[in-house]
Amino acid sequence: MLTIKPTENKGILKKCGDENAVVLMSSEDGIEKGYIAFAQNGYVLDIVGFEVYYSTEELSGEAYTVADALIKSLASYALNHSCFYIECSKKELFPNLKKFSFEENDKKLTTNLQQLFKVCKN
Repeated sequence: MLTIKPTENKGILKKCGDENAVVLMSSEDGIEKGYIAFAQNGYVLDIVGFEVYYSTEELSGEAYTVADALIKSLASYALNHSCFYIECSKKELFPNLKKFSFEENDKKLTTNLQQLFKVCKN
């Protein structure tokens, strides 16, 4: 089963360039599958790192599932911490994030939580 938990991996924090960031790590049966790292700035979460291990740039199959779970976990974290938007200014992360309702705006990608979670009409 795929699990996503916070981790204090100093190597990832150094790689992302923000040693105060929060890292959510995805793993399955003890094997790390990828991570998303972010910092909270008021009502905004800023993605500073995002990587799915053992994947191609296209994020297909299992890699897409891992990436999707990481993005949705980040959005859940945002909701639980009174954040309304998620953004990213690291251009190298844009191709994969654009697959998950992020839009380019003023040299960064942004999404609001309503774009990631569809409201039920029940």
